[in-house]
Amino acid sequence: MQVVFTTVFAIVPSILLLLYFYKRDLNPEPRGALLLTFLFGVLIVVPVVAVVLPIQSHVKVPAGPFSFGLFTAFLCAAIPEEFFKFIVVTRYSARHRAFDEPMDGIVYGATASLGFATFENIMYVSHGGWETAIARAFTAVPCHACLGAILGYYVGQARFEPGRKAALWWGLLAAILLHGMYDFPLMAMRRMSDEDGGVMLWSFLALMAACLLVLVVAIIWVLGIVRKLHRAQERAVEQLAVASPTE
Repeated sequence: MQVVFTTVFAIVPSILLLLYFYKRDLNPEPRGALLLTFLFGVLIVVPVVAVVLPIQSHVKVPAGPFSFGLFTAFLCAAIPEEFFKFIVVTRYSARHRAFDEPMDGIVYGATASLGFATFENIMYVSHGGWETAIARAFTAVPCHACLGAILGYYVGQARFEPGRKAALWWGLLAAILLHGMYDFPLMAMRRMSDEDGGVMLWSFLALMAACLLVLVVAIIWVLGIVRKLHRAQERAVEQLAVASPTE
């Protein structure tokens, strides 16, 4: 029974975040398209693992905590994970007929990212228990959602804004950089703990502050672009009402 409750608690944060993005869209996306995007997000675990395992097996991992943190955060997490989320959004979601306005990029990007985050969260929580579930509910899961939303925002800009085709790649780069900078302090702390049996208080506080700063920046960024595109939707509705007044 405890396993069931822990698993449910691991899934709830993703559901709440999905509802947030879904409700902010004035023209909600088809649930079938969202479900498939979410499931594709779950399934990218397979190619991510297929890429990361050979890297971990055949590439010499740096010994120092900071070089180890950079190597692991970017090469083993940020780059492969964000790349395959990008593939889901650009090769499936953006080609769906329902993807017809900039806000859709945010919704589908967050959905794909939360698919991956949900599976990852279940794995972590099944080993770490309630403490891990609570910590990740307020950190890792929202971070994944924000990264997907930012990536998707730029996919939408590339599709619907004239002359902004390059935005596609800026979105991928932004997601990779934010993801890597979020993971780097955590990976560095892990290596410090492995080497010394613990992390000095000042090191722990500095690294955690850096990690949380990236999360705060990502959240503020996402709130801003969601508000911007939501207002654009409201203006479009108002203009349609003026152009087609009811009798």
